[in-house]
Amino acid sequence: MKRKSRNKFISKLGITIVLLLITNFLLAQTGEKPKDNWQNLDLKTDSVFGISMEKTYTELLNGKKATSVIVAVIDGGVDVNHEDLKSVIWTNANEIPANGKDDDHNGFIDDIHGWNFYSTVVKEDEKAEVSATHNKLNILKTDQKILNQILQKINKSSPDLNDFKDYIPNSAGELKMQSTMVYGLKSYPDFLNYKKINLKRGIDYYNMQLSYYENHDFDPMTGGPSTYHGTHVTGIIAADRINNIGIKGVADHVKIMVLRTVSGLDPIRGGAEQTPGNQQNNNDIDEKTKAVAHAIRYAADNGAKIINMSFGQPWAKPSVAVSEAIKYAVSKDVLIVHASGNEGQNLDQMIIYPDRSTPEGQAIAACWIEVGASGWKNDEKLAGEFSNYGKNSIDVYAPGVEITSTAPRSTYLDDTGTSMAAPVVSGMAAVIREYCPKLSAAQVKNLIMKSVIEVGSLKDKCISGGIVNAYKAFKLVRFD
Repeated sequence: MKRKSRNKFISKLGITIVLLLITNFLLAQTGEKPKDNWQNLDLKTDSVFGISMEKTYTELLNGKKATSVIVAVIDGGVDVNHEDLKSVIWTNANEIPANGKDDDHNGFIDDIHGWNFYSTVVKEDEKAEVSATHNKLNILKTDQKILNQILQKINKSSPDLNDFKDYIPNSAGELKMQSTMVYGLKSYPDFLNYKKINLKRGIDYYNMQLSYYENHDFDPMTGGPSTYHGTHVTGIIAADRINNIGIKGVADHVKIMVLRTVSGLDPIRGGAEQTPGNQQNNNDIDEKTKAVAHAIRYAADNGAKIINMSFGQPWAKPSVAVSEAIKYAVSKDVLIVHASGNEGQNLDQMIIYPDRSTPEGQAIAACWIEVGASGWKNDEKLAGEFSNYGKNSIDVYAPGVEITSTAPRSTYLDDTGTSMAAPVVSGMAAVIREYCPKLSAAQVKNLIMKSVIEVGSLKDKCISGGIVNAYKAFKLVRFD
């Protein structure tokens, strides 16, 4: 696999940081680097706990007929001109580009590859965004400085919960950081590394945003500060498998519908993770829920059979608009795949959507897959420590650690999170709908659940008790 160098990426952006490159937790423990494309590989053949997608194509799907499937990526936009994505981007055949008319009478003018619902709902002000980005960057830099000061004073290579409890803060900032660390380490043993990594990621992200604004050479819909996350997600699902460049997506006959619901101020990283210092008021959240609701309805009305939602849960109990949009999509046989989030929390003890305890929730849950993230090594730490879990609330696990995928401007980066695991499942679901088009969304989910590779360490972490596996799934289907 050819892989663009990070130096090329840096020179293209004109900055000295690497965009959101996360050091994953398992890597620090094993000292190993997974194989490229590992999420598509097979445990027995390749010694990494992928989903056996390559084996499936070779042994079970070779020569089989496939029907193209539209997958909607609700995210922060996608670089549709990326060398490894441009051939898989959905194009609205009923719309004439740039003529200023709603040719297909769907209520959207020139919606060629999807729609920017964020800009429709929220009026963007670039000066305000730049100013806010500077403020957030300064907050994170301050937090990073304070944490480094505390670590230097503790003078231990691996301080634990008691070290932070015993620490005597010298300022209000240190007191706040001490409280954060004590709280985090109580439930998350690796919280120190988590905190250090995410401070760096946040700083890198905001630096990247500012660089885009300085260059001023991006399209609001398909390029710019918000597109890293959506571009990475899209590559995992659908990066061109036959162009002999870059990477291989999970799915081979999909088209990606680009639905932007997030502004440049919202780094949606790894599912439900919130950026440090990123405070949102109720009006912001209300506008974002409206954008998500509109995007879900657009996807359902314009032919999407799968919706990937690798964003957080600021709406633990969704708004009426989002709830109604989800019910609408389910009524149109759309499968929804959602990232569970990266707090390392038990979602059985939280209110999440859909609520499987109600009849309405059970109906929606039949077409909704909640995804946790797993690593490549088949050991007791297979489940990502950062991944949210829940015996009654997470459906499946899928590869989500050190996944190499597409990044803006025809570059490639590794990233970790449930945001990376969800598109693996979306891609697999898309392949099932490609080769078995008569299966309903609920039947596709049922097939995915029944065909997991069960793992003892996941028994109490998700409903299925295992990791999705394409080979086992296609062994269970009949090809018409």
